[in-house]
Amino acid sequence: MDNFSTSRNSRGFDWGAFIAGILMVVASFLLIRHPEKGLHAFVLVFGIVSILQGLVWLAGYSRFRNFFARSWVTLVSGILDIIVGILFLCSYDIGGLTIAYLFAIWFFVDSVVGIVFSWHLKDFANGYFIFSLIMNILSLIIAIFLILNPVIAALSLIWLVAFWLLVFGINQIVVAWMHR
Repeated sequence: MDNFSTSRNSRGFDWGAFIAGILMVVASFLLIRHPEKGLHAFVLVFGIVSILQGLVWLAGYSRFRNFFARSWVTLVSGILDIIVGILFLCSYDIGGLTIAYLFAIWFFVDSVVGIVFSWHLKDFANGYFIFSLIMNILSLIIAIFLILNPVIAALSLIWLVAFWLLVFGINQIVVAWMHR
């Protein structure tokens, strides 16, 4: 028991969590205030990550070609990743539109999978099945709306990330105070 109280007293205020929390809250407000700049930042990050991933695939090709018959796949993937990354960096509009459609398609696929898997609930309880089916159909309608309106999809993505940053940032600030 004495060990526990000693370690608890020596922890102190968690400045790392506090600073991270403050930065996340500030970032969330900036995203909400300037969603177009947030989307540009996403496009920039995805473009850079795509180029880096392409370089990793190209480096992998040189290692794999001697012992893996289908190593050409890494070469093709690396080249495509680099092209996509350059395209994102050269045209924020194309990058933003691509991210918006990917976000909307992700919702669509998740909704269809949810509808398919909700049928198994029929074996357990009809009420759960109907509820799940209705929720997944609503989700599918939203996904179709997002596919037809990529600007709304892009803004939704920004707002979801901003909300996550706000919630997680507040949590980090609270954790910092709790550690003292």
